[in-house]
Amino acid sequence: MKADSKGFTLVELLIAMVVGLVVLAATYSVFTLQNKTLATQEKLASVYQNARIGMEMMTRDISMAGYNQPASAGVTPVDRCSGTTETTAKCVGIKKAAADEIRFAADVNANGDTYPGGTADSAGEEITYKLYDSDGVRCLGRISKNENNSSADTVAIQPVVEYVDASDSPAAALSFAYEDSSGAATTNLADIARVKITIRTRAATPDSDYTDPVYNDHYRRYTLTGYATPRNLKY
Repeated sequence: MKADSKGFTLVELLIAMVVGLVVLAATYSVFTLQNKTLATQEKLASVYQNARIGMEMMTRDISMAGYNQPASAGVTPVDRCSGTTETTAKCVGIKKAAADEIRFAADVNANGDTYPGGTADSAGEEITYKLYDSDGVRCLGRISKNENNSSADTVAIQPVVEYVDASDSPAAALSFAYEDSSGAATTNLADIARVKITIRTRAATPDSDYTDPVYNDHYRRYTLTGYATPRNLKY
């Protein structure tokens, strides 16, 4: 008795292979697209996160500018900072109001002294925010100076976030604008009541599928603007 030995014909095998290859190609395309989307989202998340961390820290610190000891507490209050653009005097409030750098002071430990070289303590009562370069990477830096330091330049700058945009001048990547209590721009330190902060961050690596419309390169960027209102400066 002869068994039935039916099987696939060559045409059927070829059709099955073609269908399989089509399905495989479609699956690979979806996988590749998802990988690219994930990589883009990771770049954007890093860019957004750096900007928000930097903004949050600056806003929080600047909000303390001008903190002073009440006269009723038995300690002589520190004078309010005055002058135009910058002062080195013993004072609380905004001490340097530059377009790309800000320095401010507060009597954090309420001892009536914030001046470098005064009563030694560990309170970081004078803080500076500015940009600096580290191994070719532009960073947002924070200098916290206490009363025992003679100069902000003698204190190591601490990185807040990396990859602040380095495509042009520092003032374009980090900028400060100063307003008085009416919202008008001012350069008088004694009149500053609110600070507008703008920071622009950039992805660490380029994205070949993206071209920046301004800089014509392949880096993704994010610009964040916020306001710090020092509650001790009476906005």
